[in-house]
Amino acid sequence: MLEAISARDIAVTGLKAQRARMNVIANNVANAMTTQTAKGGPFRRQMAVFRGEQVRPFLDQEKLGVRVKEIASDQSPFRLVYDPNHPDADEAGYVSYPNVNVATEMVNLVSAQRAYDANVSVIMSEKRISAKALEIIQA
Repeated sequence: MLEAISARDIAVTGLKAQRARMNVIANNVANAMTTQTAKGGPFRRQMAVFRGEQVRPFLDQEKLGVRVKEIASDQSPFRLVYDPNHPDADEAGYVSYPNVNVATEMVNLVSAQRAYDANVSVIMSEKRISAKALEIIQA
């Protein structure tokens, strides 16, 4: 027998995915000036890539909602800044800084927060609807 699709369960997957996205954004902001990593070279911006499934008959309940498919590296070029006194400057005096734009990251953070809040609203609405349905049944 198929279980009913729960809006709460789907919204919870959205909460988890947006939380992961916010963590990636926070890591990008924290490393916006990191010119050397353990792998060598400047930090490379990361992005949470989501995957989801459309609701359709006989879909496995575990596949509903959204998940983080991967954390991908942004392959855009690094920022070059002329600073010949920096320890990581090349022979021409340029330092490669991460391809992180803090303003872009803050816009992404606001977007993630709004998506997170929307999922919270779905959960709260589902709770109110369930409570109202119980009231009707008990009357």
